[in-house]
Parts: sequence; C-alpha cells; structure tokens
Amino acid sequence: MLINRIHIFLFSLFFAISYVSGQTHFTVPQNVWRVSIFSNTASGDWIGENGAKEVGQDSILFSDHSDALFGLNSTTFQGTLTELRKENISTLTSKIEYGFTDKTTVSLEVPYIRNLLVERDWNWKPDFLDEADSSQQTINGLQDYYFSPRRQTSGFGDISLGVKILLMGTPAWSAKGLFSVYGGVMVQFPSSRPLSRYHSVNGSHSSQLEEVLLGPGATLWKYSLSGEFYKKSWDRLFNISWAAQIINSSKATLNTPIFFLGISQTNPDSIAEHVGLTYLYKRGTEFRGMISATLDLWPERISLMGNQIWLFKRQDQFISSNPEWDKRMTSHSGYDTEMIQISQSFVLFLNNLDPLKKIGPIPFIVEIGTNLPILTRNNYRDFRTWIGFTCYLQMW
Repeated sequence: MLINRIHIFLFSLFFAISYVSGQTHFTVPQNVWRVSIFSNTASGDWIGENGAKEVGQDSILFSDHSDALFGLNSTTFQGTLTELRKENISTLTSKIEYGFTDKTTVSLEVPYIRNLLVERDWNWKPDFLDEADSSQQTINGLQDYYFSPRRQTSGFGDISLGVKILLMGTPAWSAKGLFSVYGGVMVQFPSSRPLSRYHSVNGSHSSQLEEVLLGPGATLWKYSLSGEFYKKSWDRLFNISWAAQIINSSKATLNTPIFFLGISQTNPDSIAEHVGLTYLYKRGTEFRGMISATLDLWPERISLMGNQIWLFKRQDQFISSNPEWDKRMTSHSGYDTEMIQISQSFVLFLNNLDPLKKIGPIPFIVEIGTNLPILTRNNYRDFRTWIGFTCYLQMW
C-alpha cells in the first residue's frame, strides 16, 4: 500500500512540474512544494556618498575636555576622522514555497549567517600640526575602546513570510499562454539578535561594543508587482521576467549604539546620558526593480539567466534625546543613509526536471550564480557568489 502511494506521488509530481525550467518562475502549481537552500558568500568595501572607499568623515573638536577613563585632563584637540570599512559575509538561506492553489503561492525564508566579519580602519588628520602626536594617541585610545578593528559574529537573520498571487495571464510552468502578472506581500520580522543595551561596567568594555547587527531591527513590509513573458520554440524556453518592489518599515524602539562620534563626549556613561539608552528608528522607504532574461542552452538540461537589479532607499529616521546625534546618524560628510545600488547577475541552472531524462527519483535544480556591482553609494560594494539547490515535492 505504501509503495503504491509512493508511485502515485512520484507520477503526479513529475506530471505537475515537467514544464518547469529553472527557478525563474514566481509561483508553483497547487500542492507542490519548492524547497531551496542557497550558500552565499560576499565581500566588499563600503562606498560612501562621493564614490570613495570611506564611510564618511567626522569633524572632531574637544576643547578643554577632561575624562579620567581616557587620561584626558583639560585636553584640546581638533581634526577630521575618516572611517574605512570592509565586510565579509557567508550565509546559508533556506526557502520553502507551497502552491496553495494554482494562483497562490506562500513562502517562508530563513537566513542563517554563518560568518560576518566587519573590519574598520581610521585616518586621523589634525587641524594643527603641532598637536599631531598627542591627538593621534588620544584618537587611537578612543578607537580601540569603541571600535575594535575586527568584529565577527554569526546567527540567524530576519525570517520572512510571504504570499504571491496570480493577477493576470497564465503561469509559465503550465506551458500555456504567453505572459503572467503577479502581486505579492512579504513581511520580514526582526527575529535576528538585537543590539544589547549599554550597561555601565566601571571602565571595562560593555558587551555592546563588540557586537555586530544581523538585521535592521524593524519589521519590513514588502509589496511587489512582477511578471514574465515566455515563449518556447525549437524545444527551448525563452523567458523575460520583471519585478518591482516597495519596502516600508515599521517604527521600532532600539537600543542606542554607544560611541563618541557626533557628540562632544568621550565617556560612555556621559554619552548614554546625553543620547538615551534607546531611540526610535524608522528605516527609509526602499524601491527595488529587476529585469531578467533566461534562455535554455541545452533543452531541459542547462539554462542561463542574466538580470539587473536596481535599488534606491530614502533616508532613515532617528529620534533620540539628542538632535545632534540624530542628525549625524542620518547623514554627515561623505555619508548618508540614502542608498543607491545597481548590480548585474549571471546564473547558470542545471535542470533535472524532465520525467524522461531526470537523474534519480526527485526533480531538482542546481544553480550557480555571481553578482557584480555596477554602481554603489552608501553601501557595501559586494562581489557575491552562490550555489543553490532546489527540489520539488508534492503532498496532500
């Protein structure tokens, strides 16, 4: 009895998805599960507002300043501090999609950051040459306390739940029609580990000063409109896909990151007192666009996709007890939370879906991809590579 059920299950599965070619389709047939795992690595420098490899510049002025923690006694120094930053990240993302109906697909996405390494470097330029030696020593002490050169972490990222609905046309996997249009909603929950609250520890490092964030800390609402045009000739499927997405953020109360930039204080307890232990945050509205083309190089076996992605994000909002800190967090010289990014991707799909040509009992796709940055402002200019495995299952 069990063997017969397995045979029926496999036959139904092969029949239902025999026309699926590569993971370029936005939905799956009713009762079909699409399970994907992606291993992704990325590395790149932060590119600032003016296109330089710097996060930004802060004008530093301490006049007749005293702080026993850093050995300052009526100290005065002035200059410009420039931050350089680089990121290396490795992630493993699991995605489960289910065809609730032929027109509706629901999804769950769970990212796990296997390793995130953020490296910082600083350039100090004093305004007066005669204070170069003493001010450099002071700045080095502040940097070592607040910003370790290397911060490293791992853990789960933000989980996302979504639904996509067919609005017009016929899905490409049905092998009928010529086009399809979809509407979608996805919610990204702030499930990653948040920044811990600062606690005074009598001159020792608070644990917060060694932490790295794995998410924005706010709930993101993603609304999308997408579609595809497709045609099969000479046993080859040609597919053009497009997508547009708007991402809105809910307001969130987050723990304040404690550092000396943007405020005329060096002692962490004084900074916490002037800014507050928490602040209100709203991520800027984000707009994304994508267009891609996919062609079968070897019918039912190998497909190649090229796509271009555009991203524009408006400024973030910060509300704390200190307006100057809020302004500095939103933007300062060479840095802005408003972001622009354009990138180009190429993906090779190895398809094992045809019921007459497949290898093994389960239909699957292997994809290998790379993403190349074209234009980046106020974000990491990451070079990304990934490999993914997708299989199709059917259950009642």
